[in-house]
Amino acid sequence: MKKNLIYTLCILLSGAFFFNSCEDMLDVDSGRVQHDLDKLTLNDSVYSVLGILKSVQNVADRTVLLGELRSDLVVPNDGKAVYDIQDLCNFNYDLSSPYLAVKDYYTIINNCNIFLERVDTTLERLNKKLMLREYVAVKSVRAWTYMQLAINYGSIPYFTEPVLTHSQAKEIMSRPLMSRSEVFSLLIDDLVRYEDPRVYPMPEWTGIKTGVPRVDVPTNQLFVPIRLLLGELHLWRGEAGDYRKAADYYYKSLTQTPSSGTSASNRTFYDASASASFRYSGNNKYDNYSNQYSEIFKASGAVTSKGALAVIPMETSSTTGTMSFLSDIFYPDVIGGAQVAASPAYIALSNRQTYYLYDEDQEDVDPVVNPNTDKFIGDLRRYTFIGQQYNSESEEVFGNIITKHNFSAAPNTQGGIDQVVSSTPNRTNFVQLVRDVQLYARYAEALIGLSKESNCPDALSMAMDVLKNGLSKTYNLRTNLSYKDSIEYVVDTLGLPVLNEAGLDSTIVHTVPVYDELIAYDFGASMYDVNKGLHSRGSGDSKYSSYYSMSDKNIARYYDLVIEDTDSTFVMSREITDVDRYRYVNDLLLDELALEFCFEGHRFGDLIRFAKRAERDGFADWKDILAKRIAGRKYANEVNCYTRGYEKDETLYSLLLDEANWVLPLPGVVEVTVPEAPAEDETTEEETPEEETEE
Repeated sequence: MKKNLIYTLCILLSGAFFFNSCEDMLDVDSGRVQHDLDKLTLNDSVYSVLGILKSVQNVADRTVLLGELRSDLVVPNDGKAVYDIQDLCNFNYDLSSPYLAVKDYYTIINNCNIFLERVDTTLERLNKKLMLREYVAVKSVRAWTYMQLAINYGSIPYFTEPVLTHSQAKEIMSRPLMSRSEVFSLLIDDLVRYEDPRVYPMPEWTGIKTGVPRVDVPTNQLFVPIRLLLGELHLWRGEAGDYRKAADYYYKSLTQTPSSGTSASNRTFYDASASASFRYSGNNKYDNYSNQYSEIFKASGAVTSKGALAVIPMETSSTTGTMSFLSDIFYPDVIGGAQVAASPAYIALSNRQTYYLYDEDQEDVDPVVNPNTDKFIGDLRRYTFIGQQYNSESEEVFGNIITKHNFSAAPNTQGGIDQVVSSTPNRTNFVQLVRDVQLYARYAEALIGLSKESNCPDALSMAMDVLKNGLSKTYNLRTNLSYKDSIEYVVDTLGLPVLNEAGLDSTIVHTVPVYDELIAYDFGASMYDVNKGLHSRGSGDSKYSSYYSMSDKNIARYYDLVIEDTDSTFVMSREITDVDRYRYVNDLLLDELALEFCFEGHRFGDLIRFAKRAERDGFADWKDILAKRIAGRKYANEVNCYTRGYEKDETLYSLLLDEANWVLPLPGVVEVTVPEAPAEDETTEEETPEEETEE
């Protein structure tokens, strides 16, 4: 990429920034804020932040689409998808595409920069800093926006000063681009002092409403918690010590209750009301299908019902503001198929899971594997949000319709694979950024990295517990674990050496562990007793499943190392190593991220991050983690990408072996919007009006 390219930057000082009227985005009770302060009044502070959030709406849908359309979980419907959607799915990047409009991100960033420059965080009333909460919240928005840019575009322009003139914009665009790792390092340095929400809480406004009908939005869900951002940034950067830091941030997020702001301490990622499962129905049959899992996707106007930690509020009518069009792409209101559909690869991954049922209440009944294969196969979560559309006139059936973005009403799954979804979807009034369960999944990823980074096999076992058993005890992880021989002298009751047959002192040699540090992660409180394995949300009682464990047999099956497998004989082509165990837990987690978080905007980033970590770990086939999976998305493979017989698109596979195709192209055309300035283009911040008139 040429250094001297000037990239698209939208400099926005008026309009979306100082919003004195936000009726087209959020309803606010303006009577709450009425104290005039220097530079920015408290009223300005709140409404300016809401103006920033309005600009975030412009990238809400894109956050989901850029993460899913290029992944292994979605395929385009060539007969229905518009060209921009098809191009993204096929890695054909047209700079005129609205989905590649980088200026929308820089609008958010510059609005944040202007706010952070003008807000006075020292002002106090009754020993309370009046605008510090808004300051921290805007730091969060800016960091999240830069993360999206760096993940999707790779190397990007980075600046933190307000840009008010064309000359400033040109100077910034002439600077060297920052690499993804450099951007993440700068963001970590910018956020680290604000990580504790007990000291730096998010705003606590009232009267924030969105959607039609208008519903309350908890203020702390408008911003990604700083600790979550720091955990994510450390996972992405992956340098020495990063995985330990990421694990610590996620651990604190799960166990510490802030005095105010977002609390995750009482959030559990598995309980009796959050699974799709079979239950005993009598006559030794487990054919009673129970779907409580869909409830976490049933918003019914309430943002909190899905366990969302951070969302982008959207309108559900164009007359009130910016809408989400995800349902138009994933879940059409016209019968005839969607623009994109769940990929055969995703369906196959779900089908390959082994549902294992062990009912503790029916101890006299043997465990059951895949109890109802007539309608339900493998992991049951997909039946929650994958359905069919039926045209009664033509009698056509359109399958693999994704209903996950129909948050206003949970999909009807009682019909299993025969379900027919409504042709009148309910438009979502928010786009979610983080769910509570994501904390546990990211925590497991950090533990996997820690196990390799610090030679800490206990961390790998703990990561497996997140998937299989749940976390409900205290873990003491030993770093740089090794073993040495310890010699013990054998003495009699008088303390004299005991002689062996050769007349020499008898000794006993013990092998004892040696380690540098003990890391304690405590999940022993009673509130964690309900925790169960993440895999149990759709694949039964994974805690008891012999098919879902770190056994050599399972690892050999996963990596196609089995020569003979009969009731009496199991032969492998080679011994299972610690490297195999490490990769196995990695791959199980990557599979689980697809099963739990599919179609939510994370998948392509997950594939990049796992692949880059494999590169740092020294695995020669690290690119295959992304390339093979995506190249196989159109095939209903009954085996995974490590197994003989795995089908893939060889042309797409070759394309994705080039890492340059993992990032979007930055545009090379100057597009700058600045406020009106004197002829000499010497406008300064002081010369710019502090407040704008109402729209």
